[in-house]
Amino acid sequence: MVDHSQPPAGVVVGVDGSPATHGAVAWAAREAARRQVPLDLVQVLPPSERSHDEMRSPSGRAHALLEQARHAAHAVAPDLPVRLAVVDGVVGPALVATAAQARLLVLGARPSGGVADAGVGRTVARAMGHAACPVVVVPARWEPGVDEAAVIVGVDGSTEAEGAVAFGADVAQRTGSSLTAVTVAARSGGETDEDVRRHLAEGVAGTAGAHPDVPLREVVRRGQVAEKLLAEARDGAALLVVGSRGRGAVSGVLLGSTSQRVVHAASCPVAVLSPQAAVSWAHPEQSQHAERSEAGEAS
Repeated sequence: MVDHSQPPAGVVVGVDGSPATHGAVAWAAREAARRQVPLDLVQVLPPSERSHDEMRSPSGRAHALLEQARHAAHAVAPDLPVRLAVVDGVVGPALVATAAQARLLVLGARPSGGVADAGVGRTVARAMGHAACPVVVVPARWEPGVDEAAVIVGVDGSTEAEGAVAFGADVAQRTGSSLTAVTVAARSGGETDEDVRRHLAEGVAGTAGAHPDVPLREVVRRGQVAEKLLAEARDGAALLVVGSRGRGAVSGVLLGSTSQRVVHAASCPVAVLSPQAAVSWAHPEQSQHAERSEAGEAS
């Protein structure tokens, strides 16, 4: 019998049986193996009288579906500990609650074009804006292969961007990739290129010290934010990292509609950090202090 009393503390994947799930499971299995943490494959069932965040063992069709996902994970990482579970509730909030103590929440993205599933869109948007950990959205057409050249991070001077840089540098360190920090400024007017580059340098100032072995490239572009980030990621990006929303000194409103556009159109996996997740990565000492305080109150 699998113990579901402990909440996931590794990598959580939302599994729904769609082709979009396949790439998400493969990506998550690789990342969980790199981090040496377990993988939780979770399917959300329609709301019932049970607690919405109560994990339990799957049965029937849910068990068969999750077993298929387990086989896909073990094809990538044969020795990876994998737990299967179902929870009841609305998909987005249920996955956010399930991943409250997880390192990562991984979801599959529907391919762009064709008939879009509005429910999946709401699920991804809910997770991106509210999850306590980074949310990685994997394109349906993505397939695992040789690690790509760079982790791309959008930088706009906000706390969310600061957290995105810290998370992106951590991933680059683990994967042996380089890190490309991108700031997108208005096409004309406002600050000079020199000013923009100074803001960008300030945004990544702590990265070199924390990750001295990660090659860092700083890029300034002018134009539409999402399009410039997507263009930068087309040349073999391992991951594109952004905040769920933010208002920076350089480019104004960087994320929100931008993060959704990037997730919808990117050909590589996209990591999105909510305000809570960004603070935990930008200022880990604050999160650790809060955890110690909560533990003290509980005792």
